[in-house]
Amino acid sequence: MNKLVAFLSAAVVAAASIPFLGGADSVAGDTDTIKIMCIGDSITDGYVPDYAGSYRKFLYHGLTEKGYNIDMVGSKDGGYAPTYTDSATGESFEFDNENTGYSGYSIKAYPGRNGILETLQQTNCLQEKQPDIVTLQIGTNNIIDNHDMSGSRGDLEELITYILENIPEDSALFVTGIPDLDPNREGVYDWFSNYRHSADWQTQYDDATAEANIHKAVAEYNTIVETTVKQMQSTHKNIRPAYVQTAVTDVKSQLFDGVHPNNVGYKAMGEYWTELLADYLGGGAASGTTTTATTATSTETTTATTTTTTTAYQLPRYGVSDLVLLSRFLLGEKVSPFDEHTRQNYDFCEDGKLDMFDLVQMRRYLCENPLWD
Repeated sequence: MNKLVAFLSAAVVAAASIPFLGGADSVAGDTDTIKIMCIGDSITDGYVPDYAGSYRKFLYHGLTEKGYNIDMVGSKDGGYAPTYTDSATGESFEFDNENTGYSGYSIKAYPGRNGILETLQQTNCLQEKQPDIVTLQIGTNNIIDNHDMSGSRGDLEELITYILENIPEDSALFVTGIPDLDPNREGVYDWFSNYRHSADWQTQYDDATAEANIHKAVAEYNTIVETTVKQMQSTHKNIRPAYVQTAVTDVKSQLFDGVHPNNVGYKAMGEYWTELLADYLGGGAASGTTTTATTATSTETTTATTTTTTTAYQLPRYGVSDLVLLSRFLLGEKVSPFDEHTRQNYDFCEDGKLDMFDLVQMRRYLCENPLWD
């Protein structure tokens, strides 16, 4: 056993001398720092102390567990590293809390709301921080206010354009839709007052009708996000679509108040972002799965649903982080993620188990298949 530990430890040390093998346009070296800025409203901010760090803490932890050196950057909350402890599992980890999330903000300012666009302009944080990756999730407050949908489309395009014009040319912007809402809960019921009557105030709508209209608005907005991103991709190579809203599959159990996720919802969102950004940083999907957004239509309302399609297994693109992760696993450490797809990807000997021989084969593969060729 001591010989195995010594061998694996040596492999980890040797791995440090191999250049990073990621394939994304903006990937830094394995030992270099990757700066990520998360932009959004209260769902990005965290809203209440119980859920401080929002999905960002799980994103930070997930990517660092994969071996990336991450620096979360933004206009606020820098300079300290809070600790998150999972009340269910007892798992505890520190996270970088810097971000650009502002509770109550809309895409662009209008009467009664501050805007993220103006905040980015005023703080100059994009120019100062020069992030390698930006994630943008905004629009929930526009929906809460029943704000003009066509206007939101123009505001979103203006916001995206500003971000793209003020990040490095080799950086990436991921733009996502928003999670669905549960508007009839007591704590947020009054927030949706604009949906509970007609525009002329002559007709009052019952809760079921209001909720159906709100779900329809969320679905319509998410379609706007998706189509806007796809249209802008024709002229902006750095923009990419994301569908983090698909991680919130149950508004009853994953939202603590009907609008904001609890840590169950945030963990699901963080895991989505982790896999998406790890795929980008690694240059290709290791899981062999793709997620697409589809829309189901009924006679009363339109809601967004998600289907996950498993594609044929493809050889993933490996990096030094994979070598380190496998080494830690074989040393008996509890590392994440290690699901069935990960085991399949790391089983170089194709014998249904992971051992030192797979580690040797992975290192040989990295030496023989540099991705920069």
